[in-house]
Amino acid sequence: MIYFLRGVNSYTAIKKINEFKEAFKKKNESFLIEELDGETDEISEAQFFSMLGQESLFAEKRLVIFKNIFSKNEAFAELFTKNAGTLKKSRDIFVFWENAPKNEISAVFEKYSEKVQEVGLLKFPALDKWLEKRSKEMGLGLNKDERALMIEEAGEGAEWALEGELEKLVLEKPQQGTSQDLASATARARGIFQQKNIRVLPKYPAKADAQSPFVFVEKMFGPRALLAVKELSLSGQDIQRFIYVLLWKLKQKRMYSAYFEGIKAESQMRRDPKNSEEIFDKFISSIKT
Repeated sequence: MIYFLRGVNSYTAIKKINEFKEAFKKKNESFLIEELDGETDEISEAQFFSMLGQESLFAEKRLVIFKNIFSKNEAFAELFTKNAGTLKKSRDIFVFWENAPKNEISAVFEKYSEKVQEVGLLKFPALDKWLEKRSKEMGLGLNKDERALMIEEAGEGAEWALEGELEKLVLEKPQQGTSQDLASATARARGIFQQKNIRVLPKYPAKADAQSPFVFVEKMFGPRALLAVKELSLSGQDIQRFIYVLLWKLKQKRMYSAYFEGIKAESQMRRDPKNSEEIFDKFISSIKT
């Protein structure tokens, strides 16, 4: 059985892939999940062909996930085309995600796939509906103006950055906060509330009144990047909160590889907060000016 995800929206694609994994685990007592990513894994033709046809000695059923592999090697498309009919009848489940535009291989998927799902970038108002739903799920319930402000800053197809910003608001949310408190925090975090003429209630105490992250972030894209990190550390700021601003900046610069490295760095900071500065330091060093 074949499922095909096509489009550049990595947030939706990865979410859908995770849903496949969870459903597969629940329905199968004996299972094996295999995954290959064409952007991060070294994949040979023999390895790709093996994963298409091999049978597990220990699992009754396999879930095999391929991410963006056809741009890695043109021979993969030929191998898949020759075996698509067999894969369609297989008891195993094959999930392919390709972020490339519609091409010749797409026609093969459309012929043999159980389902083809487009995962394109969300545009307004679809992105606004997503943000409204996600903010409610996280206990925030942002109003229309607050959502519009966040989307304006993030741009289209920015679910990763928006979800990160929601997580920040959850962490900073007062125990008895109001939606206007959240508007204040949202606007101040971007250093733009004076430009947008937003009416807000009293300021947050402590960290929220500290210097805007943008002051440091601009320095981090220049030759004095590491010095800016040290300056940031000495300022007493929580380093983790700066990663989101960096991610937004990277997205604007279309530095997609660094953007996803930033997401990984933020995840590492959560798991290992004691070494946040070292993790952040390595991430800044990896950014090409």
